[in-house]
Amino acid sequence: MRKRKYIKINKKRNLKNKHFNLANSSKKYKGCKNIYAYKSNIHNLIYKDANFENVRYQASNITYCNFKNSKLLGVDFVNTNLKYTNFKGAKLEEVIFFNCNLKNVNFENVQFKKVFFISTNIKNAKNLNLDEGCVYINSYPNIELNTEILNAIDKLKNCSEIYKSHVLHVNKNKINLWNINLLLNYGQENLTRCMQALLRRKNKHNFYTVYSYKKFIENYLKI
Repeated sequence: MRKRKYIKINKKRNLKNKHFNLANSSKKYKGCKNIYAYKSNIHNLIYKDANFENVRYQASNITYCNFKNSKLLGVDFVNTNLKYTNFKGAKLEEVIFFNCNLKNVNFENVQFKKVFFISTNIKNAKNLNLDEGCVYINSYPNIELNTEILNAIDKLKNCSEIYKSHVLHVNKNKINLWNINLLLNYGQENLTRCMQALLRRKNKHNFYTVYSYKKFIENYLKI
């Protein structure tokens, strides 16, 4: 009896972080929320009209998938292969494509709002029109951070809930300036206060995307 209970608890703990491998399913999937998906392999799946929020795909393969008319809010695609995936008619808000393979990815009639293409080759994408809702970044940020914010971010690496998704940190010795640069829109003084507040916060769950940090910052600053 105890053994069964132990297994059930551990499955629940690992649900949000385990690899997801699935291909060639005819089932229509609804999407997901508050997920950190590392090295997932997803091929030829149907996410038509699905909803995604606060999801980070890292070092993953998402190929030949159908996201037609889906809604993606706060989704980070990091070092991810998306070739031949279809986003036709989708709504993308606070979405980041970082170092992604966009070969033959279809962006026809996609609605963009605060979408970032960072260090990503967009030439092979289909029907991609960078409008006012998109930002293209291809040069490494040249920014100087004050001592207070550097200390707070450095201490946050010791929290596994924060460190595992690598939004703030590349590794234990290097912070993620690509993402920090996106958060500096709130001002370095405000960002310093928020990182110090996050350090004091007991509940550090679901900080998987840049979007999740923006939500925390805006709630903390009441903006």
